[in-house]
Parts: sequence; C-alpha cells; structure tokens
Amino acid sequence: MRADPMKWVQRLVGLVFLTGVVGLGAAVTALVRQAEGVPPLPIYLGLLGMVVLILLAGSCLALISLALTASRSAELLQRIVNQGPASTTIRPFSATPLRDVAQPSSEEDSVPPARPARPAGRKLVAER
Repeated sequence: MRADPMKWVQRLVGLVFLTGVVGLGAAVTALVRQAEGVPPLPIYLGLLGMVVLILLAGSCLALISLALTASRSAELLQRIVNQGPASTTIRPFSATPLRDVAQPSSEEDSVPPARPARPAGRKLVAER
C-alpha cells in the first residue's frame, strides 16, 4: 500500500507534536522538582508552550488535510474529464430546472395528512 507524501508529512507533524509535549512536560517537571516551593513561572510557561504546540500542530494538520482533499477532488475531476463526452452517467455540475423540482411527482404526495379530530370534552385554558 503506497501512501501519499502528504500523509507522511501529517504523520511527521504528529510525531513532532508528541515529542514536543513529552519534552515540555519533562522540562516543567524537572523545574518544579528543583524548586523549593511551587514556582508559578515554569508552570505558566509550560501551559503557554502546550497551547502554542497545540495551535501549531492543529493548523499544520488542517492545512495538510485541506491539501489532501484538494488533491483527491482534482483526481476525481480528472477522471470525469477523461471519461469523455459520450458518458452521461456522471455529471458533476448538472442543474435541474426549478419547474421540475417544484412540481409534485404524484397526487399522493401533494395531499397533506388529515389532522386527528379534537376531543369533544376539552376546553381551552383561557377564553375571551
């Protein structure tokens, strides 16, 4: 099974993200253990680094996903073009006239369902 180069780049981005998370967690843990009390600065910087890593990895993966989708759709459109004008089975941009859409297909579909009869003994909550 041959994978696209973009899929390998996507896996590489995931690997760099996981390496960054592990490294950042190890650095924050080492700084907290060396301190006398609970130092807030390494924890805040660790959280800020984690947010930056998540945003960068998410944006990279989103761009790669868009590129993969665009390449797949370009391949499908190229296949449709290569089929030639004789084939009418696949028409990607065919539009049906609004008259055909607006007209009901059969008489049974155009009749609305009947409402059930109201119970005789009940009254409205408020009367004028």
